[in-house]
Amino acid sequence: MSMLSKYLKGWSLRTTKPTLQPGKEINVFLAEYDREEGSGLALVGDTRLYVSDAEPEHVGMRVRVAVREFQPDDSVGYGQLVEVVGGSSYAG
Repeated sequence: MSMLSKYLKGWSLRTTKPTLQPGKEINVFLAEYDREEGSGLALVGDTRLYVSDAEPEHVGMRVRVAVREFQPDDSVGYGQLVEVVGGSSYAG
């Protein structure tokens, strides 16, 4: 086994467009509030997750979201806010 092979053993690349499983709950940071959709928006890599019941004041906070729907071709998901689990990601 070469030195490079030893160094890279166990490494794998991950996608920038992760899939989301309907029925699962995940923790994400809300990046913005989409007024057109009337929901919060979380970016999970290049996947967009629209979060209903989120308010503009939730932007920048870590929230738990129940994923309801996921469209893998567009890499877009829809979920519902379950709870706020952390304060602002911008707090020092």
